[in-house]
Amino acid sequence: MIESPPSHAFAPRRVPLGNGWRWVQQAFFLVREQPLTWVLFASCYLGLQLLLGMLPVIGQLLSIMVAPLFAGSFVLAAARADKGETLRPAEVLAAFQDFSRPLIGLGLSYFGALVLAMLLLMLLLMGLVGGMHDPQQMQALPLGQQLLGGALLAGGLFVASLLYWFAPAAVVLAGFDPLRAMRRSLAGGLLNWPAVLLCGVALAALLFLAMLPFGLGLLLWLPVMFVAVYMAWQDVFGSGLPQR
Repeated sequence: MIESPPSHAFAPRRVPLGNGWRWVQQAFFLVREQPLTWVLFASCYLGLQLLLGMLPVIGQLLSIMVAPLFAGSFVLAAARADKGETLRPAEVLAAFQDFSRPLIGLGLSYFGALVLAMLLLMLLLMGLVGGMHDPQQMQALPLGQQLLGGALLAGGLFVASLLYWFAPAAVVLAGFDPLRAMRRSLAGGLLNWPAVLLCGVALAALLFLAMLPFGLGLLLWLPVMFVAVYMAWQDVFGSGLPQR
């Protein structure tokens, strides 16, 4: 069982907006040093997710449980690579042995928080539109109300995503339990939401480019995305960004 550090440990610090792009840059530089190993990691992750996606009903639940395990493994691998160590193929499962329980708990906790947030947002949106339940009635609303509802929904989902952004790193690098990892992630994310948003937009743009050549670029995009989270953790909670 994980013994979480005291509440004052790993306090987040504010970083400049431009660091959101630097997280992606530094992640790319780190992945570029051992590209074949990272591609192998991404292939294992995608292959397992595809297999789970074929399972009816239980496949979605297993996918939610497995995703944080891989996220934690990628973060641990990034930490080793950042020290100049050579990665081994088995490290794609590095978090499965020592952090399986808290990371699975993190996945389930975040899923529950996301469902709750969606319900609260839907109740709020229905209140704003006068209790309408018919989608056709909602579409007939003035454009201003539709834009307000869309902005509230997008903002709520963004805040909910901040609960998870730093959480896998908080579990494997700082020893937080799932709930405290999510609280620490939210604190760091809210403090640095412009940088996190910039990083997310940059990754989304790169994802679009990665999907163009038959999706093959996804094998490099995935490691960059996961390693960018490690870079963000180092910048906000750790020793700062490396100089490359």
